[in-house]
Amino acid sequence: MPNHVHTLSVLHESRKIGELLASWKRASARQINRTADRVGGLWQRDYFDRLIRDEQHLCHCVRYIRRNPEKARIRDGKYILWESELAQSIE
Repeated sequence: MPNHVHTLSVLHESRKIGELLASWKRASARQINRTADRVGGLWQRDYFDRLIRDEQHLCHCVRYIRRNPEKARIRDGKYILWESELAQSIE
């Protein structure tokens, strides 16, 4: 997505989501700024998280993430979608 990221992950019980996302944001901002030859802030301070309640909810979230680029009218090849074997098994 041009202005946000979707990820569906299992968080290890020893990790805190805020710390994990701060780490991802730092590392990705550093790389993006280096690649784009720019400096400064990149990500919004907050994030939106959701607890997956059951298998049906998981399937809904996988399909939502998968369809998001099409809804945003982003052409194939202009975004990266990586899916685990579990996600690939969901239609």
